[in-house]
Amino acid sequence: MDEIEQRWLYALSAPLVALNPDADYTAPTYCFDLQHVDVEDGWGITTRPQLLEMLRTADNGHAKQLNEAYRQWERCLPSEWQALVETLDTRQRAFHELASRTFGECGPGGIRAWDIGRMGFLLRAAVLHGWIDLTESLWLHGRMAARARYYYDDWTTYLNAFVIGKAFWSCLGNSDEQLAHEYDRQGAYVGNTVITRKIDRDAKVFFSELPWDMALHLPERPDTLGEFDWS
Repeated sequence: MDEIEQRWLYALSAPLVALNPDADYTAPTYCFDLQHVDVEDGWGITTRPQLLEMLRTADNGHAKQLNEAYRQWERCLPSEWQALVETLDTRQRAFHELASRTFGECGPGGIRAWDIGRMGFLLRAAVLHGWIDLTESLWLHGRMAARARYYYDDWTTYLNAFVIGKAFWSCLGNSDEQLAHEYDRQGAYVGNTVITRKIDRDAKVFFSELPWDMALHLPERPDTLGEFDWS
């Protein structure tokens, strides 16, 4: 792959680079020092098999909890939506109201970018740890690129979806009664605003060179991935 195509793949995890001053938007390894990429404490990953299994989070991560809410908001008439919301418990009502308020920013893809972006970070961290090589990383990144392009139409909606997903995740520990209130506060939470501000300030040129529909000439699936099957 050309270097510019590889940078497109690494852009999937750009929001996490924005959160970490020691990271690099273009580095295949995310950053250059294992000290700043601790996936053992945060993820419980210490081996290659654990990493490969964790990658399935791109399909079954936090976004699953909101997928139905986004789908219903897209298809329901206003009266049908209100009737649906009235049947839900407090927590599910907060989930559905979040979906209704953010659909315009992230579209029907919902917050899948949150799961895709984090897996991109893990792939780049895995290269740094020596669990996978660059060719394996690029092929696996390509699987995530296909998902991102299926669910989103441009970088803006993808990045919006990541930030909304981060806000959703940040609030999951709250009680059912507190959840809606905590979602209201996330727009001003520094952990979310830093992503948008730093990408706008530091990565504007980076993204301007990466059209969403750029052709990606991915490597063939490496034989070294063995039985790991990921469509």
